[in-house]
Amino acid sequence: MNTRAISAGLVLAIAAACGAAEPAKINPVAMPDSERAKQVRDMRFGMFICWSFSTFSGREWTRGVKEVAFFKATACDTDQWCRTAKEAGMSYILFLTKHHDGFCLWDTRTTDWKVTKAPLGIDVLAKLRKSCDKYGIKLALYFSEGDWTWKGNKNPERKKAQLKELCTEYGPIEFYWMDHAQSTGGLDHKATVEWVRKFQPNCFVGFNHGKPAGRLCIRERGRPGPIGNAAATKYNKDAERKHKGYLVAEFTYPILPAHKGGAQWFYSLPKHDQLCHPAEKIYLDYLGSVKHGNIFSLDVGPDYAGRIRDIDVKTLRKVGQYIRGELKAPVPPPAPKPVAGKPSASGTWQNRDTYGPSKAFDGDPTTRWGAPEKSRSGWLAIELTKPRTIRGVRIDEGPWGRARKFELQHRLDDGTWKTLATGTTLGPRRAVTFAPVTVRHVRLNVTQAVEVPTIVDVSLLDAK
Repeated sequence: MNTRAISAGLVLAIAAACGAAEPAKINPVAMPDSERAKQVRDMRFGMFICWSFSTFSGREWTRGVKEVAFFKATACDTDQWCRTAKEAGMSYILFLTKHHDGFCLWDTRTTDWKVTKAPLGIDVLAKLRKSCDKYGIKLALYFSEGDWTWKGNKNPERKKAQLKELCTEYGPIEFYWMDHAQSTGGLDHKATVEWVRKFQPNCFVGFNHGKPAGRLCIRERGRPGPIGNAAATKYNKDAERKHKGYLVAEFTYPILPAHKGGAQWFYSLPKHDQLCHPAEKIYLDYLGSVKHGNIFSLDVGPDYAGRIRDIDVKTLRKVGQYIRGELKAPVPPPAPKPVAGKPSASGTWQNRDTYGPSKAFDGDPTTRWGAPEKSRSGWLAIELTKPRTIRGVRIDEGPWGRARKFELQHRLDDGTWKTLATGTTLGPRRAVTFAPVTVRHVRLNVTQAVEVPTIVDVSLLDAK
């Protein structure tokens, strides 16, 4: 059976059927929270599109731009974005409307610092709305609350005017992903939620950090997990623990792995065009989103011509094939278990009570080991109560992804350490295997990291 042909035919048939669809309408009547939350949870998987000045600077934040012509896109293929999302089994697109630089990707009346004044001259959001309706894709919006074009990054009336345009002129918005990195913009989070709901009462609003509000829990660089699990997010831990109003959790990370030079959330540089997270990792996180009732927004940065990279398209098609059962899908690894008995953990640490070595061996996803502050290396070891024959170690670095070089070792009878395996990156739920060996002491030595090394869990894989 030619599953590739079937998949392509399915997408074309869906696109043709959706081609004459009526423009989406805003529902002005508030739905019961439970009903609306189910609709949002059922969206499951979507594409986060980051496309702005940073696409052309190669940096995540792009300061010092003087002219809108800095946004020198030559084209904008929103149909390709939506078609790829459909092939990937995605149901929505989360679109960046304005980053911290204040550049607006829609034809706003609040400023000339906008895409329709750039050489492209296209209201990208309006074009995307049409493509979404054509392919049956829902639309959500990212919005930087404050921006560098405002004095002190604050202008509450401008923020309200921009959100009103977005809420009233581009059809129904499933949710807002509010970026708090440059302050509230002068309108606090509670008031922001109320303002959005005035125009779209069924639109969820979430904030990546700052004072929690709204019904959507935002997990930037996060992972699947139940609401309230602080280990599932990098930045929003206090909100996870304390805010009682969350109904749905969203997590997101870039499809482009960490690398030297160039952006990660936005298109990086042509030399990085072959870097991409594997379809298997993405699919397993999709399964996690389904299991926990989360929504998973995978970030994909279009290039200078407004198209998604070939490697991203290929990877996402494979994810879609896994979701539809057209390919044999990878099996999720078992959940980590605490190391049996009462082993003795040792190593370097930032704070023994909070980030001590034992936190990496307790099987608790809400705790973690952390190396000393400002360090870029560190180690942790475990002494078992009796010898044990193992064939590998499973390491969970959580959403941080900081390690760049590591080695796994065990101690010999003469006190020296023998290397069992080495590697360059870890990430979530990384299994490192080797020939079976009987051990009493095992050590993970992170010799190089981009930030302070931290590990959520280490578990041993018994030899069979």
